[in-house]
Amino acid sequence: MRIEIPNEIAESAGLPESQMLEFLAVSLYKAKRINGVQGGRILGTSEIEFHGLLEKYDEYVNYGVDEYLEDSDNLKDF
Repeated sequence: MRIEIPNEIAESAGLPESQMLEFLAVSLYKAKRINGVQGGRILGTSEIEFHGLLEKYDEYVNYGVDEYLEDSDNLKDF
């Protein structure tokens, strides 16, 4: 899917294209509609880079108990 934002809207928002994409990805992440991997894909970065970007928007990784337990189990295998 491609989203085209008319120039006049981008100009009135005062954001370059890259920041509009960041805002979209972070907003979807905050709303729990996408995960970090998907956020990174929208921006063409890794999940880790996307998680680093979240701090810029005063948002932090949604890391729940289930993810912690899964990671903990995975680490035992190493």
